Amino acid sequence: MKKIVGFIYILAFFITGCTEDGVLRVHNRNADYGWYIIDSGLTMWLQPGEYDEKNYGLSKSIFGEEEKNVTVEYGGEYVFPMTVNKTIRPGSTTTLQFETNAGGIEIWNDSNSFYITEVYLSPSSETTWGANDLNGEIGPSEWQTWYVSPGYWDIQVVDNYDDVFIAMNEYITLETTSVFYYNGFRKSKDPALEKLINSSNFSIITEDKVEQQ
Repeated sequence: MKKIVGFIYILAFFITGCTEDGVLRVHNRNADYGWYIIDSGLTMWLQPGEYDEKNYGLSKSIFGEEEKNVTVEYGGEYVFPMTVNKTIRPGSTTTLQFETNAGGIEIWNDSNSFYITEVYLSPSSETTWGANDLNGEIGPSEWQTWYVSPGYWDIQVVDNYDDVFIAMNEYITLETTSVFYYNGFRKSKDPALEKLINSSNFSIITEDKVEQQ
């Protein structure tokens, strides 16, 4: 009788299963600060090399195992913001790690009264300037910064008098911000033509990835 009862308990255990932790580990491998958000929750901050773990109690039985799907947003200094989906399973650790993948372009308005109304950031290998990358405007003594892919970039600034200033073939490195002053640009009469001609000098293609901070 005792054997039968014990067998029933064991059988019930295998049928109903158990609960095991599934772990999500977020690891900041960037050389500066990083942040992440799980399922539109609170923003969590990580120092360089630091990681956080979140445990999920998930069931496991002979019929299968429970899975938890989460959405993680992350970014940081010199890290392009990204959104990824991760699946958490009982008894295992799912790791998300991010690292430096961008450099910075900072544009200062060094004038006393003019406003920057448009900014175009384009890889030097591209034949056109593309779309305006400035959201808003940059007033006197103000600045704006963008994350961009490492490589050679051309920069075009348009002010509120429709004057156009350009800087060509500027090399942007990982984890470094290059600063450009609006009154120090070379004024251009035909930026579209200069851009087209300049692109023919580049065989190395820079990824056209821009994120305004």
